[in-house]
Amino acid sequence: MKYLRFIRVGLVPVLAILVLGASFISPALASNNTTRHESQTAQQAANSSLNAIIYLTLGSLASTFQSRISQQVPGTVNTAIVNMVSKLPAQDRVWAYEMATTLIQPSATLINLAPQQGGLAMTLRLRLYPGDPKAITASMLISFRVLNSSTVQVSASPINGGPSLVNGPLSTFQIPIGSLNSIKSTPSCGNAALAMNLQFPVALGQVQRVTSNTASSQHALTANLSAATLDRPGVNSFIEIPAASLSSLSGTFGSMPAGNNFTAKNIRIIVRGGNIHILSDIYWYGLYIGTADTTVAPSAGGGNLVLHVLSTNLRLFGLFTFPMNNYNQQIQQSLNSKLGNAFTGKFYVAQAGIGPNSLLPCAAGDSLVLTGNMAALG
Repeated sequence: MKYLRFIRVGLVPVLAILVLGASFISPALASNNTTRHESQTAQQAANSSLNAIIYLTLGSLASTFQSRISQQVPGTVNTAIVNMVSKLPAQDRVWAYEMATTLIQPSATLINLAPQQGGLAMTLRLRLYPGDPKAITASMLISFRVLNSSTVQVSASPINGGPSLVNGPLSTFQIPIGSLNSIKSTPSCGNAALAMNLQFPVALGQVQRVTSNTASSQHALTANLSAATLDRPGVNSFIEIPAASLSSLSGTFGSMPAGNNFTAKNIRIIVRGGNIHILSDIYWYGLYIGTADTTVAPSAGGGNLVLHVLSTNLRLFGLFTFPMNNYNQQIQQSLNSKLGNAFTGKFYVAQAGIGPNSLLPCAAGDSLVLTGNMAALG
């Protein structure tokens, strides 16, 4: 029996480490080398990127952590028992292993997870077998630190005077998309719990000229994302694209025909009054005649971001304003082409709009906010 007590006492800190390792070694945003390579290749090909903030919801993190804990703890604890038994005298190893694996049925339950300043406060209950009268409830702060543009260091420290089962670095994980700038917890931010600021690669598409009788005037952004693999009603993440980041795409448009011998040049993107506005200098046979203001409303459809051009008005010589809606289709296709690949295969858009919403009240008032599901959290 002294061997069983030895194993039981030794398993408590081991179980704590294994539980936390299981939570983060294969985390919500873990990726393989292929995914990372594809992301880098896409970024190089695009030669452009968006500064974006990805928020993960508290519910999705809690669910993911508990699921991974439940999947991995039995196997990893069995490995720990094997390692402990191997230190016993040879004649005692077989029966000690059989007894330990029969009596010890470990479990770990995530009791609470809450964002606070400096990280996520996590409370776990560790049991070595059902009905364990000596179950340990431990609270700890899980903190995150950027090691480089693709790697996050995860650490734990005790809080609220709880037992110091784990104190220090736990593991690292890779970010599968973009180039990471910072990561932090988000207390008092609605459903969001963790925010990652990164440069998001944008694959700039080639804009094809269209005629006024083209039927696809309000098409959705192209996305090779299977909606069947995602939880459509649920929300596990948000993407916030600041207005300044949207404006950074202005230089990628070049010039484009605007119909009736008009040409649009110096195209720039701004956000105003809950909509995206595209400002263009309009030339007629090479002569500057005024500025066009195109109003664009973001929305979602079929899991894709959809950008609808509402109207275009031309301020002629700065004096008179005339409708110029024959330009709408061209600028709409250009917008959709350029932003379409930014979320391909990575994010299912359930809702899109300018500014904060009830689920993400901390977003800036002039940011493009996408609400939906991130495939990597699946």
